[in-house]
Amino acid sequence: MHARLCRLAPVALLGAAMVLVPALARTEPKAPSEEENADVAFAASFVGKNYDGDLDIEGWSDLGGGLIAAPIFIHQYQREDGTYLVLTSRQLAKESKDTPANYEVADALIVPPPQAGVEFTISCVQGKDEMLRFIGEAKGPESKEWWTEVRRAWEIALDTGKISSAKTKGVRCTNVSWGQ
Repeated sequence: MHARLCRLAPVALLGAAMVLVPALARTEPKAPSEEENADVAFAASFVGKNYDGDLDIEGWSDLGGGLIAAPIFIHQYQREDGTYLVLTSRQLAKESKDTPANYEVADALIVPPPQAGVEFTISCVQGKDEMLRFIGEAKGPESKEWWTEVRRAWEIALDTGKISSAKTKGVRCTNVSWGQ
C-alpha cells in the first residue's frame, strides 16, 4: 500500500498544479491608483518645459541636484507625503552675467515613498564608472558611505537625459546621511 501511495503522490501534485496554474494566470496585476496615475501625468507634464535658472514647483521641496555630464543636469524634489520627483534637463544656454542658464526638461520620474529603512537617492554609480548617472532605492549600514543593497535602480542616458529602469547588479548608492 505504501509503494502505491508513493507512486500516486506525484500524480496528485501534478493534478493540483494543473488546477491552480490557470487560476494564477487569470489574476491581473494591480492597476495603478487614481493618485498614482495623477502623479505620473503630473511628472510627464514637465517634459519639454523650458525654464531659466531654477525651477520651483509649488508643493514640492527642492532637494537639489547638479550636472551629470554636459549638457545633462538632474534635479530632485520631494512632496510632504514623501513622494519624489526627479527631473533631468538639457542645458540649452549657459549662464551669462546678464541672464540665467536656460534648460529644457528631458525626462521626469515620480517615485512613491520607499519602504521603511530604504532611502531614495539620485547619487548612484555602477561598476568602476564613478559617474553619478544612476538613481536608486538603497539601504545599508550608517557607517558606510556607499550602499550596495539596491532595491530599484534607474539609469540616465547621457546623450538624451532619458530615465529608464535598470538592473541593480553592480549599482551602489551614496548613503544620504553620510557626512551630516
